[in-house]
Amino acid sequence: MSWVILHLLAVTAAYVMDRLFGDPKTAVHPVVLMGKLIQFGETRLNQGRFRKGKGIVFCLISAAFLLAAAIAFTYGAYSVSIWLGVLFEAVIIWLMIGGESMVKQAVSIYESLSNSNLSNARTQTGMIVSRDTSQMEESGIIRAVLESIGENISDSVTAPLFYALIGGAPLAVLYRYINTSDAMLGYTSQRLKQFGWASARFDDVLNLIPARITAAVMTVSVWKIKAATWQEAVYVIKHFAHLHESPNSGYGEAAMAGVLAIRLGGPTPYPDKLVQRPYFGVGKRPVQHVLIAEGITVWHVTILLFISLLWMIGGVIHVMA
Repeated sequence: MSWVILHLLAVTAAYVMDRLFGDPKTAVHPVVLMGKLIQFGETRLNQGRFRKGKGIVFCLISAAFLLAAAIAFTYGAYSVSIWLGVLFEAVIIWLMIGGESMVKQAVSIYESLSNSNLSNARTQTGMIVSRDTSQMEESGIIRAVLESIGENISDSVTAPLFYALIGGAPLAVLYRYINTSDAMLGYTSQRLKQFGWASARFDDVLNLIPARITAAVMTVSVWKIKAATWQEAVYVIKHFAHLHESPNSGYGEAAMAGVLAIRLGGPTPYPDKLVQRPYFGVGKRPVQHVLIAEGITVWHVTILLFISLLWMIGGVIHVMA
């Protein structure tokens, strides 16, 4: 059996595990351990001179170490049995994606808004975004949730699955480590701007292709939502995605805005300031909490279509190999 078919089996099994079991809450979760490693490096190295250089070296060495460890364990599993190898990769890939936890949080926010519990919705939204949600109106909460869903479809699910197709569990581990490092260090604050530069840049590079493929796949979900045409969704991506401060996040947010026929972005409150973000979309529909349910539908449809696309690509590679 070819490597690409083995990877596809592992990817599909990982997605099923995520739907069935969600993201396990444990102190020994690999991503939690990654976070502790990043925090350890930042605390010890992000001081004195040459912070940018030290950040680059730390990011490269720690990423190489985790990649090598993942390769060694994966090779060991396959050396015992091909099916043990597939199972091992499936479990690792499952732990590298965080899809179901995001969906559960979005569902909780939707239910709070449905019950007119704005206070609870603010608290729940604050768990998935870094914005100041303490005074957010319902429309602001809905936009925040939809923007988070749009961005995290790629960041949390399709990007690690994309790299898992190419390099199995080891590349999924590498992607998740860089993405986690960017989430923790990739800020423009005075303390992290230099040390986190490498993490932010590497994350930008790794997401260039997955973010764009994911946005394209998201547009197909217009057939399910029926709020916009495919051409309208593509128009929003082409004209608004590049306005985002991130070279990649704008694609998911613009695709979500296009598919739902709404307008996202705009003034965004953070704990220390109000950021004037650009708008994404043309805003034909009013912002109502039912849009969160539609956003969750876009999430599920996109991931299923993306995995189907991976199988198509893998099939072509298998035939040509």
